[in-house]
Amino acid sequence: MRRTPTIRDVAQAAGVSLKTVSRVINSDKGVSAETRKRVLAAIEALGYRPNALARSLRGRKTYTIGVIITDITNGFFSTIVRGIEDEAFARNYSVLVANSDELLEKEKLYVRIFVEKQVDGLIIVPATGSQEYLRDLASHVPLVFVDRPPRDFNGPVVQVENREGAYRLTCHLLEHGFERLAFLASDLRLPTVQERFAGFRRALDEAGIVLHAEMVKDGAKTIHEAYRKTHELLVLPLRPQAIFAANNLVVQGVLKAIRERNLRIPQDVAVVGFDDFEMADLVQPRLTVVAQPAYALGKEAAVLLFSRITCPSLAGETVVLPVEVVLRGSCGCEDAPQEKTFLKGVRNST
Repeated sequence: MRRTPTIRDVAQAAGVSLKTVSRVINSDKGVSAETRKRVLAAIEALGYRPNALARSLRGRKTYTIGVIITDITNGFFSTIVRGIEDEAFARNYSVLVANSDELLEKEKLYVRIFVEKQVDGLIIVPATGSQEYLRDLASHVPLVFVDRPPRDFNGPVVQVENREGAYRLTCHLLEHGFERLAFLASDLRLPTVQERFAGFRRALDEAGIVLHAEMVKDGAKTIHEAYRKTHELLVLPLRPQAIFAANNLVVQGVLKAIRERNLRIPQDVAVVGFDDFEMADLVQPRLTVVAQPAYALGKEAAVLLFSRITCPSLAGETVVLPVEVVLRGSCGCEDAPQEKTFLKGVRNST
């Protein structure tokens, strides 16, 4: 029977000390990139697996983090989780994932469960409501929020430039000559949706276009609700010339309603959305969207969390990642070649 490799075997194979191997395993600083690469290669070649229990007892760590998102069946959030997991795996951490379904009480429940499991930190997509309940917890459990900021609580956030992305996309619709624009939202209480709506309004205001109340629909939290509310827009005496869907679920309901009424996109009504997803590139015409870097959101959130695990005294930080305005056929552009407008990311300390 083959002997199980030990940390001494790794040190000998890599030509380094036991302490250096330990530093690499624990993702500690003070090890050069070349040495780290050599140690990791030795670990892989030998098939060495660190004893997680022993590590946790020595360092008072469980080498697990908790992630609470709203719904992992949404491709945007599952991609965020993948970014988190890949960064965690590279640091020898495990990831526990839970869905809040946008319910604050469910979010609170999973926070409590993860804390009881002694996770080393939490990454949260905050549900609608107040996160003030986290104030006491934040003093001993590192927290990072992703996609949207918490309410009534000041913590590190990784998000995208929602307002600017929506503004640029709306300006593009106006350049096509559309004036009757509708905005279809999942939940205007969410900070992300509020920012997108603000960007939408700014573009209309600058163009001197009045936004009438019937052109704003809220509460499209499911594809079916988005379908129903799109139908309400399409039966107006003066239906919208273009519809801005606030997220990827909303736009699917919009497309369904338009198709069922045998309307043409973009000749009868143009459609744009916030968030790129697989179907956007498959439907005809292809969808013009603001594309979010979901994987990078997750990865950056994990990097920020591990920084706070290592140094709990770090100040809160807001990281704003760039978005892309991807022009396709649903707004009236030629569907090929594909054009892209890039927006710069911003990083601010809070």
